[in-house]
Amino acid sequence: CASSVIDACGKSGIITPDAAVDLSLSHSDILDCLRSTIDAESSDEFTANEDDIVDSILKSRYSNLYSLLGDNISTNLYVALIRNQILVDVQGGDILFQIFTSNILQRKVGEEAPFLEFIQRVCSDCNDGDCGPQTLKAGCGGFGIRNFLTLFLSIEVGKALVDVSNAKSVGDPVMLDLAQRKVELFTDQLNESNPILTEIADAMSAEGDALSQAQQAEIKGDRAAAVEFGKRMEEARVSKELSNVKLMSCSAKYNELMKSLRLSGN
Repeated sequence: CASSVIDACGKSGIITPDAAVDLSLSHSDILDCLRSTIDAESSDEFTANEDDIVDSILKSRYSNLYSLLGDNISTNLYVALIRNQILVDVQGGDILFQIFTSNILQRKVGEEAPFLEFIQRVCSDCNDGDCGPQTLKAGCGGFGIRNFLTLFLSIEVGKALVDVSNAKSVGDPVMLDLAQRKVELFTDQLNESNPILTEIADAMSAEGDALSQAQQAEIKGDRAAAVEFGKRMEEARVSKELSNVKLMSCSAKYNELMKSLRLSGN
């Protein structure tokens, strides 16, 4: 049924040739299209699961973001973030929204030129499980450490998906196999890197919180508490460094895998 649904999505225009789902489509739009195009062999299985299938298609538009934020923001906000190509990072309970302009003040195409970066920080506050926004504090939401790698890998996945589409259009099975394996490798690296980046972000938050609490304890003259928070800060720093090593090891692993794949395609 899954392959039949994918084929039907392509035939009905639900997905573009590079496998992106049309952001303007609603649940009913997709359901109507699939009902009219799904093949007879898969029709019964599709009908029994059609709402779950359509929900999965709609969620695929922002699956990477959803793995970070879950149900904490609305579907409309997810779609708006994707539509406007806004990057999102999370550190602790805080969120960083980040977007870059194209080059400005560029004399000639191809020359280096500056660009503008816009960020919005959304800080959270939790007391006894009751969470809500709080006054903006310096550095809340982090500095987008996740976004650099995620942006690069997402671009590479997009390029590989275009290669998949081109290979299908010209009927080149060798080119298609290579492109699909690139998609799989970049996607695997993205999925494997994300939890490590979360570890780094969480450790940075813990380190910053411990530092702040140690400073407050010193101000109050509570030396014992200051020492305890100092220990927590050091533990967070060590955890951050270990996670950085894991991330470098992950990157090296996939660099070698991609190198081998490219050599096999020559």
